[in-house]
Amino acid sequence: MSGATAPFVLTNRFRVTWEGAWLTLACTVFTITGLALMLRGGVVDIIMGLLAVVVFGGAGIASVARILSPRPVLVIDGEGARFPAPWPRSKKEDIFLPWSDIALLRACTQVVPHRGGTVNMHYLDFVPTDEADRPFRTPPPWRTDHAVRVRPTWDHSLDEIIDAVHAHQPELPFEDRREPRNNRV
Repeated sequence: MSGATAPFVLTNRFRVTWEGAWLTLACTVFTITGLALMLRGGVVDIIMGLLAVVVFGGAGIASVARILSPRPVLVIDGEGARFPAPWPRSKKEDIFLPWSDIALLRACTQVVPHRGGTVNMHYLDFVPTDEADRPFRTPPPWRTDHAVRVRPTWDHSLDEIIDAVHAHQPELPFEDRREPRNNRV
């Protein structure tokens, strides 16, 4: 093990997109409409308004929870890799893999059907020792408890994460199984 002592922390940063702006606007409009229905006062209006507030207000809150979460996505330190449970779940649900249980670091792609074409979803998989001898195949063989989906909202690039892993475990093999980024049909 090398002299790396400080933990490497990967978090999401806030990023405004058109899709997110439209989602925010839609959730706001439907939540306000639900409140207006509740204030109108009829039994059916109150029920429909309450449903609109719960569904659309809740969806708006849930959609920003990942961005506003105080919890990191991944923590790499001298002991291993920690996968914090997303907020609002408890820290007791965090998953920890010690370096002795990690056989390989793999970047891979899952091809997902989307709107008549396909979209590549890239993952960084910390392959456990007990799964290292399994052949790599698609659909993906990994479990989500030791893989993280590569997102554009991360505050570090995939290369920086790989460098951080190799700062703690220089001998850990890295396998790049990613498919080309632009695979839309």
